[in-house]
Amino acid sequence: MNIKSLLLGSAAALAVVSGAQAADAIVAAEPEPVEYVRVCDAYGTGYFYIPGTETCLKINGYIRFQVNVGEDVGGDSDWDAVTRGQVQFTAKSDTEYGPLTGVIVMQFNADNATDQTSKLDSAYLDVAGFRAGLFYSWWDDGLSGETDDIGSVVTLHNSIRYQYETGDFYAGLSVDELEDGVYQGTFAPGIIPGTTVFTADDGPNNVGVA
Repeated sequence: MNIKSLLLGSAAALAVVSGAQAADAIVAAEPEPVEYVRVCDAYGTGYFYIPGTETCLKINGYIRFQVNVGEDVGGDSDWDAVTRGQVQFTAKSDTEYGPLTGVIVMQFNADNATDQTSKLDSAYLDVAGFRAGLFYSWWDDGLSGETDDIGSVVTLHNSIRYQYETGDFYAGLSVDELEDGVYQGTFAPGIIPGTTVFTADDGPNNVGVA
């Protein structure tokens, strides 16, 4: 074998190797575009767009710590501490009838590590003044934020409501499914008209007539 044939053979081998490398070369794919969370200011503060949709979502809640003091209030103890955590999800989207609102409220209560309760506190849909789902009656729409006792401690019902409101007042009609509390076993509907009355001293007061 002479030097000329050796050089030609080396050149051919190099060409084969280079071709193989070119065929096996890894081309990095372009990264997928990232859609960051966008602020939704159409419905007030705290809302953001769910990525990939035009639906706005707001998540809020609170934590409450309470200490009860009294004789044997905690069984063998004269004091008892309880904790509540509540979270609310509110979703809004535009329709031809106005904003469609969906609300889910979950509540969790703990007396200690083993004595705990959780419940669906509310879940309803709102559109064009109509509301349907599980929510509190107007009887429980007081200023204190706690459950009012109007013949029954149960004011959370599956209901259908229409409510007209302006910046100054609201008026509406609600049909509630009464099948719990003192109404247990009756499966009767309750009809409640409601409105607001304003006074100069203490602001709005809610009025309900069963």
